[in-house]
Amino acid sequence: MTLVFYPPLWMKLLDEAKARIWLHITTEEPFLRLETAVNGQCSEIIIELVVKYQEDSSELEAGFYPQHKRSMAWMLFNDTQTFRSEIKKLAARIVPIEYNLSAPKSAMTEREQLEAVKQKAAAFLEGAKFLRGECDSLGRASNFAHSALRNICLAVYYSNSVKSLRQYVELQHFVPYKALALVAAIVHSILSTYERHGFSKVELLNVGELEDSYQRLLVLMDTVALNMYHGPKLTAMLEDWVQTGMSVFICELVHVISPVLQDRVHCERSNSGEAGRLGGNFRLIFPLIRITLVYNTILA
Repeated sequence: MTLVFYPPLWMKLLDEAKARIWLHITTEEPFLRLETAVNGQCSEIIIELVVKYQEDSSELEAGFYPQHKRSMAWMLFNDTQTFRSEIKKLAARIVPIEYNLSAPKSAMTEREQLEAVKQKAAAFLEGAKFLRGECDSLGRASNFAHSALRNICLAVYYSNSVKSLRQYVELQHFVPYKALALVAAIVHSILSTYERHGFSKVELLNVGELEDSYQRLLVLMDTVALNMYHGPKLTAMLEDWVQTGMSVFICELVHVISPVLQDRVHCERSNSGEAGRLGGNFRLIFPLIRITLVYNTILA
């Protein structure tokens, strides 16, 4: 059952529900289990919104709930897979450009060209070099700072869509670690495809491999976060990304609120960095899994 089946107000509610499930998988649990999600998180989001609409005196068309509540929950669960696929589609356009995955002119034959691209991708994957941005002014590594990660995060989480996640406070102070890890895991998947084939082959996301990569990246991110030099630097960078992503949103907001509140908006933007530096973005969870990424090459 698709969204167009429902009357207008239900369509609006379900669009909001989709945004909320995107928020959940971005900031909390990106790999929901079918056996628990449909009756759990997906149903809970719909119930919360039905109550909200009723409290707002919005007259939802009768006869659709509870008759179609399970179909609605299934729709949300399916949308979690769609969301990851959409991230991959966008990333697949950005990755070959940002990582320059093209063969040099010296590669004359098709075999040489494919091999050259495979080697480039393998070099980025080795030691998790694909995560690194340019070194800072002290010559130290910039972790999880590659421009590909930044551009994908901004395009996915801070778009102009009505379902954009920038409308939620969870993404208005810094890019959450889990949100960045999800993007990084998908970039890892795309680079792995280039390493195997030498070109961007259309492949479905392998959820098992993606989740494994995601968990390893979270552990690596924890290691960076706890480093006295790299931790604050990572937090400041993620705050800076949000300032870029939120700038249009804040400007639009200031135009429609009272001038009395404009200084408060400016103040909250100024203070958001301090909130992050006090440790709000630091995760202290270390899953007991085998780490295959190379720590000593990223914490330079």
